[in-house]
Amino acid sequence: MIRAVAVLTALLVLPASAHAQSGGAAAPTARGFTAAPAIVTEGGSVTFTAKVTPKALARVDVIAPGKPAVRTKLGRVGASGTIKATWTAALTPGKYTARLVVTIGRSKQYFRRPLTVGAKPAAPAPPAPPATLTSTGSRIFPVQGPFNFGGELSRFGAGRTGHIHQGQDVAAAEGTPVVTPIAGTVFQVAYQASGAGYYVVIAGVDGRHYVFMHLKADSTVVAKGAPVAPGQRIANVGNTGGSDGPHLHFEIWVNGWWATKASAPIDPLPELQAWATAAA
Repeated sequence: MIRAVAVLTALLVLPASAHAQSGGAAAPTARGFTAAPAIVTEGGSVTFTAKVTPKALARVDVIAPGKPAVRTKLGRVGASGTIKATWTAALTPGKYTARLVVTIGRSKQYFRRPLTVGAKPAAPAPPAPPATLTSTGSRIFPVQGPFNFGGELSRFGAGRTGHIHQGQDVAAAEGTPVVTPIAGTVFQVAYQASGAGYYVVIAGVDGRHYVFMHLKADSTVVAKGAPVAPGQRIANVGNTGGSDGPHLHFEIWVNGWWATKASAPIDPLPELQAWATAAA
């Protein structure tokens, strides 16, 4: 075990003296143990909360196979039984378990929650020159300015609370033009406050659907049903909806966008990388 390098503050009452109870004492309990957010970028903050048996000793261990545990002692729980602690994720990226340990006398109980620490986004790459379009079937990179593909949490399939990430995040400065990589028809223009923010869906001429999320407010310049050409601007990079920084969330769907049970997103990163390379 190593002492946590993180800054941790706890809402605990620490009596002047405390006495260990005998091995026959009732087992301590904890209700509603949470670690939020469950996915945090390294250097970010996680808040642990729980309702614990008063007078129990409490600590939080952040553990992972093959890695030294980070242990933080919270002390003896006060009469209210409430603990709330903020921890800074000064750990290497990876999947961890936040383990709350509560003890009374010789009786000890463990309560666990999953925790993922993601890498900090890389610095933006130099801007790529505009791609040359040769036909209506050509593809063009959707972000027209400096960008990067971020870290593990930006990838297709990355864990999210209650679901998985269904696209690829492309980090870029807010206001950077977003264009359609393919000719097609605007299938949807909408807004989702708690998720996608302002978004556009393009039905491509190749039969697939292309989705652009977290667009800047009032930047969308296409309407539902309108035809679009490869490289045509549809909006600008934004930070709307459930977004934690300016970026384009980009998806590619086969068999329609939420059309039938056969509809499904695919990993767009290989194609995005190919388009970026072709534009260089």
